Amino acid sequence: MRVVIIGGGPCGLTAAWELAKNGVPVTVVEKDPSPGGLCKTIRQDGYQFDQGGHRFISRDHELVEDVKALMGARLLTRERRSCILFPDRRFEYPLKMMDILKNGSTGTNLRFAIGYTAAAMGLSRSGAPAGSLQQWVEARYGKPLYNEFFGPYTRKLWGVNPAILSGEWATSRIPAPNILDTLRKSLGSKRTGKTHATSYLYPIGGIGEIFETMAARIESLGGEVIAGTSARSLVTHGAKAVALKVLDAGGAAMEIEGDSFLSTAPLGQLAAMIDSGAGAGLGHRSLRFLNIMLDGIDELSPYTWQYTPSPEVVMTRVQEPKRRSPHSAPEGKTSVMLEIPCDKDDSAWSMPDEQLLDRALEGMASLGYHLRPHVAGVFSTHAEHAYPLLTMDAAAVRHSALLSVGQCGNVTPLGRQGLFRYVFMDEAMLMGRQWARNLMNPGNHDAAQEHHYGAGPVLRESGSIAV
Repeated sequence: MRVVIIGGGPCGLTAAWELAKNGVPVTVVEKDPSPGGLCKTIRQDGYQFDQGGHRFISRDHELVEDVKALMGARLLTRERRSCILFPDRRFEYPLKMMDILKNGSTGTNLRFAIGYTAAAMGLSRSGAPAGSLQQWVEARYGKPLYNEFFGPYTRKLWGVNPAILSGEWATSRIPAPNILDTLRKSLGSKRTGKTHATSYLYPIGGIGEIFETMAARIESLGGEVIAGTSARSLVTHGAKAVALKVLDAGGAAMEIEGDSFLSTAPLGQLAAMIDSGAGAGLGHRSLRFLNIMLDGIDELSPYTWQYTPSPEVVMTRVQEPKRRSPHSAPEGKTSVMLEIPCDKDDSAWSMPDEQLLDRALEGMASLGYHLRPHVAGVFSTHAEHAYPLLTMDAAAVRHSALLSVGQCGNVTPLGRQGLFRYVFMDEAMLMGRQWARNLMNPGNHDAAQEHHYGAGPVLRESGSIAV
């Protein structure tokens, strides 16, 4: 049995690792020069920047132990602290009602409290379509908090009206408030409901170090990880794929034969590879990361990341890599990574670094961070398919694309892009591991269904307000 995997991100590499450990010949094709996908780390001049905000946490004990064994002493235990940052105030995140009331004006507090309580009691009614993200948030937080925090941030992040976004992923991505917790805390009780985990694991060398190490382990076990090579099309014979056509880094074409294929490429692209236009309506939101190296500052703030809903500020999230690993910047220095949502090829995607830096520094100054004298360097990285654009009508298009791809019986799409689902890093890893185990043990198929469409939600920070 020969296995070909399209994409060297968390899902594809974990699948390949599982196969290689069991002696199954496997080839991973990754279009970027280095492995990791959205979870890669870029290093320059003694600084390191992830491709977004990532941390390793999972309910799956076996996966956690496997990663610990893989990374050894390179894996750190860190604590997360986050906030929502406005030019004139700051709120802890996940949102805590007592913190909101402490930091807001009397009139604002009254509106928040009334709206929040009405939502918690089931008295709030949203005018947004049922099943939409806006309806989901308003029903749990109330309209005033939606109008102040979630609405502006979500519109800025996704570039569309939140009323047309699906709320299907909100349960695992946005921590729902608990009115009983608020009341208990106000009365001094220590009993609370579920909370988001703050402790997580993180490699010294950035999140990408997990997948760089995994790729090296795959190759040491006899597998192949071919970076800088793009998948172009699948060669099919009847209802099965027999080979993958690729272009290597030098532009040379070749075919990689296989008996089973796993694709973590965007679902629409996979459909096109097998001559189907079924996924043509599946859009993505892109991200540009402005990586700013700073000198003369040891640390920026105590926060791992800060969310910036204000439409006047170009970025949606400010991250300080040093908060995850102290080795992310040279000693006595720090850095910031600004996440800038955009659509591919619009002005925010393509403008020169220095021009975007000027705009970003103005925004940071309005938030209280005057960084211009400390900038030692800047560069950008881009993620074209950062987020599947989960509009209300995307589910039907996704279903059609999955059915179309499913006609090729030995090709499986998985992962965030492959399933066009907003999944966590560890969920993608679990999908890859379970797929590999199913392939080696076909009788285990039923047990895989949970992971084929995503492991259960893990309590952590992420989503419309975080990623």
